[in-house]
Amino acid sequence: MNFLKAVRLDASDSLVYSQEGAAREGEWLVSGGYAVCDPTGVTHRTPICHCLTSFVGVVSCGRCTIAEVVEMDKSEYQQVIEHLVRHCVDDLGAPTLAAASAVAEEEAAYTTELCDSFSAGVWITVERTPGGDGIREHYSVFKRLMIGGHRL
Repeated sequence: MNFLKAVRLDASDSLVYSQEGAAREGEWLVSGGYAVCDPTGVTHRTPICHCLTSFVGVVSCGRCTIAEVVEMDKSEYQQVIEHLVRHCVDDLGAPTLAAASAVAEEEAAYTTELCDSFSAGVWITVERTPGGDGIREHYSVFKRLMIGGHRL
């Protein structure tokens, strides 16, 4: 199966996501739809919310701008779900372990389904916009660049 991994081309994510924290290079990512703020409540006095243009790191819960679609095995997938369950309970206050498990499994399944629509090795970015029926997600696809042994 395919899943998302964080791509850090430079230190910009650390600067942009200084409040939320940035995902680490190579960290597993989920789409992060569960972590989207209410864009209708954003005003010029509201701190900048980057949830509309970023993915969420599974371990760090930090944000990431660019994700690479890569292959993942079943044991790694189970670890992703376990990390998400802990995050839902410890950080988001899920009322029960069962509720946290349901959300974690749904987010992991959504990310896998999303990745199935792309070829392994491509980079993607996300842009979320509010609509009458909820948040819409648009993904842009980029071919991964290699110069010598360096990934760009």
